[in-house]
Amino acid sequence: MSRAIVLGAGLSGVAASKLLIKNDIEVLLFDNNPKISIDKIKKSIYGKVKIKIMLENISDEDLNQVNLCVVSPGFPKTNSVYLKVIKKKIPVISELELGYLYGKGEVCAITGSNGKTTTVELTGSIMKKKYGEDVDVVGNIGTPYCERVLANNREMKYVVECSSFQLEDIVKFKPKVAAILNFSPDHLDRYGSFVDYINAKLNIAINMDSKDVLILNYEDQVLRDLVLQKGIFNCKTVFFSSKRTLTEGFYLYDDAIFYKDKSKTIKLINTNELKLIGNHNYENVMAAMGIAYFMGVSFVDIVDACKEFNGLEHRVEFVREKNGVKYYNDSKGTNPDAAIKAIDAMKGKILLIAGGRDKGVDYGDFIMKVKEKVRYLILIGEAKKKIAHKARDLNYNSVIFADTLDEAVDIANSYSNVGDNVLLSPACSSFDMFKSYEERGEKFKEKVMSLK
Repeated sequence: MSRAIVLGAGLSGVAASKLLIKNDIEVLLFDNNPKISIDKIKKSIYGKVKIKIMLENISDEDLNQVNLCVVSPGFPKTNSVYLKVIKKKIPVISELELGYLYGKGEVCAITGSNGKTTTVELTGSIMKKKYGEDVDVVGNIGTPYCERVLANNREMKYVVECSSFQLEDIVKFKPKVAAILNFSPDHLDRYGSFVDYINAKLNIAINMDSKDVLILNYEDQVLRDLVLQKGIFNCKTVFFSSKRTLTEGFYLYDDAIFYKDKSKTIKLINTNELKLIGNHNYENVMAAMGIAYFMGVSFVDIVDACKEFNGLEHRVEFVREKNGVKYYNDSKGTNPDAAIKAIDAMKGKILLIAGGRDKGVDYGDFIMKVKEKVRYLILIGEAKKKIAHKARDLNYNSVIFADTLDEAVDIANSYSNVGDNVLLSPACSSFDMFKSYEERGEKFKEKVMSLK
């Protein structure tokens, strides 16, 4: 019998373990989190249990019997057990790769620094117009690929959100259509450099060939330059652009989205027919349109689905209007580039609530955008002094510190004028003060709705 080690006992690791066990592979599940409930994991795994769960370390004797390692996306690669696996030259794959190997059907996939989840959800909604219940949305969006593969015993169309962590350890993962939305510095606390981070995301296309299609953002300088380098991509590339008319691809012009190829130009939709706002969201729409079109969905179904799509919670989400001031929740804006996009989406002046746990990034471009449109920058969390220091360096002085998110909302409420927007877009992760960006966003909305 084959034996695998799964690193990380969160949702992805447990789903991977279940899939391996179902395929008659014995599992060692390792996680050094002492809060993990061994009994709860065992109860969730059906059939005859072929799993050994370890929370401290794994002996050489156990590892000598292992011929595969599946690593969960959040598992640190500095961990001593992972380093032992590498030293013993045990093959390593990601949970994403495992799901792909056992899944049946076609795959389209999306990666990028910002906009992935919106694009994935919209792509899934469009695909369901044609393929109905044979579409499943999985991956970094919160549903492990392996979990849905277990549930689907038939040919499916998988729409997969891919983080850089998930793409680090793929071997055969090969989408029929994929999209790279953009690159901005992120997760530099994990990667040695921005180049390493980019290379991890580029793995999405490493196995794609001439029969496959890769959708790319023309306005991302890195992507534009990569296409000019022969041999980087072996598949057909199609661009989208929010700033210029393309000779081929999807583009935004005069408040409408068009598609152009060698034989035709088609006006697809006016932006005022969309419930999403901001050029960054129009880019997400074009990427989703491109993926769905090359996955076989008609433009009629694509446009209908785009008109119906409401957007996602915590992504420039309108909360309420009070006394002529609009409140928006963009708690998912966990890096400076995402926050810049949220700022650009606002019409009128902004009181911006930002800060949280720093991810080792530079806030220079963020502060330059703040100088253009933000009346007051209200800072919370561990990174507030670092962000404030950068603001002072760039001669922006309308900075206010708050100890809590509730206090930040009260400050914004008291300083705002009719026509202003109060925007939570932290440019940082949430883990200094909250369990997740979702919890941060919910707390923000609760406080905003309680304002008298």
